[in-house]
Amino acid sequence: MKKSRTIYLMMGLLVFASVSLIAEAVRAQGTVSISQDSALKGSKLYMEAVNNYLDKKQPKIVGGELAPIGAYPWQVSLGVSWIADPYSAHFCGGTVLSERWIITAAHCVVDTSPARIAITAGTNTLVAGATRRNVKLIIVHKSYDPIKDDNDVALMELTDPLPTGIFIKPIPLLTPTAESVLLIEDAPLAVTGWGATEFGGNKVRDLRHLNKLPFVPTLTCNDVSAYNGRITENMICAGPRLGGKDSCQGDSGGPLTVETATTPKLAGIVSWGEKCAEPDKVGVYTRVTRYVDWVNRCLNNAASCNQ
Repeated sequence: MKKSRTIYLMMGLLVFASVSLIAEAVRAQGTVSISQDSALKGSKLYMEAVNNYLDKKQPKIVGGELAPIGAYPWQVSLGVSWIADPYSAHFCGGTVLSERWIITAAHCVVDTSPARIAITAGTNTLVAGATRRNVKLIIVHKSYDPIKDDNDVALMELTDPLPTGIFIKPIPLLTPTAESVLLIEDAPLAVTGWGATEFGGNKVRDLRHLNKLPFVPTLTCNDVSAYNGRITENMICAGPRLGGKDSCQGDSGGPLTVETATTPKLAGIVSWGEKCAEPDKVGVYTRVTRYVDWVNRCLNNAASCNQ
């Protein structure tokens, strides 16, 4: 057992070293494009984070406020594993399901090797020294459709367990039965993230939140003036129809939660929308209740849950 752990550690260090050397070579050549560097390739958002880092750009909840310390202990940041600074590395959010499992959006991790992602947990501020874990396995839902943004959900298994406690806590999934009672028009929801505070803007280092985001029924969200039929049964919408408050770029994959009589529950995953906080174009989220059985199957038997 000790020998195996040593081998895995050495392999991990070799991967990290090789990717870091490639990144240095790219910088030395004065290019910011990674289209021809297969060792650096990943999801669109992953590659945007890499390009920003290589191009030395400053590395997004619109209308949000700073989140209270410890208020959202299930929130994690997905970062580029070989970038040491969690702020520069950040490209998506995620949610703690257990000591070893994270749920996020499929579009955040599709086509991305587990070795290229590290998660940061237990902190509101993306700085060095926070709890960081490498990713062992990524499971993208087999029916994920990147064209329609449908079934936008994925799971990540960590190489080592998270130290759960006051600042790192799993959150339960909302059940279909509870959804029918809690997700009614204008019901207040909460969304958190380190994304941009305006469309096309820079992400933020300190976690921000919107804790009174109104639920929008699918019929309203599918109106001609809104998304004109694009919202499927696997999506939910939230946000003021007049605009001004929304999740945005960099928040993708993060949690949308609802209060219950006992504890907050995960109702949605930040998925997509048109720009950020635009009138009638509220945020669209993966509908978690549609995937409760799939998540449980994966956590119990990761090898066969997507068959």
